[in-house]
Amino acid sequence: MNPTEIGIVFAYLLRWREISGNPPGRNLRDGEREVARILANCNSSALNDFEDFLNAQGFSLVDRDGVEFGIPPKAGTPNTIWVLTRKRGEDVAPYVDNRWYIEAMRDGRGGDREAKKHETIFWTARLWLTLQWFFYEKIDRLPSEVSRYSEAFVSKRLFVEELSSGIEKMGNSGRPEGEAGVVWDHFWKDKGKISTWAARFLNVMEQSGMIEATGNKDEWRQTVLAAIEMADNSSQEVSYLLPPKQSLASRETAALLLGETVADQNEQQ
Repeated sequence: MNPTEIGIVFAYLLRWREISGNPPGRNLRDGEREVARILANCNSSALNDFEDFLNAQGFSLVDRDGVEFGIPPKAGTPNTIWVLTRKRGEDVAPYVDNRWYIEAMRDGRGGDREAKKHETIFWTARLWLTLQWFFYEKIDRLPSEVSRYSEAFVSKRLFVEELSSGIEKMGNSGRPEGEAGVVWDHFWKDKGKISTWAARFLNVMEQSGMIEATGNKDEWRQTVLAAIEMADNSSQEVSYLLPPKQSLASRETAALLLGETVADQNEQQ
């Protein structure tokens, strides 16, 4: 892989984060066939050098065989899917705007901006966990079962219903003490805006390539990109989402985001 080819592949990955010579469920994008050919023709040494180049900028490249997705190989066509992910423990390059989703999620109308930022983070966490519930727990699917991404559907109506039910359950259980109570306050205060928060979040997820429209009104499915990324995150360190320090507080916060109590989680274990 020469410097020009590195630039071509890297630019494509920054734009789409996914490269496939024989993509499942969609057509080839402009330029995708060429970047897939470049990666497929790289030897292990060139791929290691490219990985080092990505690591220096806080990225890593994950590859999966298309056979996992039921894609039969075609002569002369790479049957690999490559996904650009974050490298754990490394800061992402400064030229990447990793806060754009916060601006997309907030309405920005008046009030204290710092308070609104925390509110946005709390809601984004709950919305994201709820989305993963639809993609995994609801259909009894493990993160490692990447090929089942095509079964992972979510509609805005059901998404809002699940959120509403969880927050109502949370409210009925009473306000907890400590930091969890601060999170509780934000959710309970904005329980009448669930549909608005859900609409913003689903739009952000679609923009970031985590979900894609099915063709039915207000319905999406998980993308291959999202499925591969979740499998990679899960296989390496699920605890990355819940640091072990102050485990009780972490469990309380996680339970609150899911509309449960610590007792509920203990019963499930």
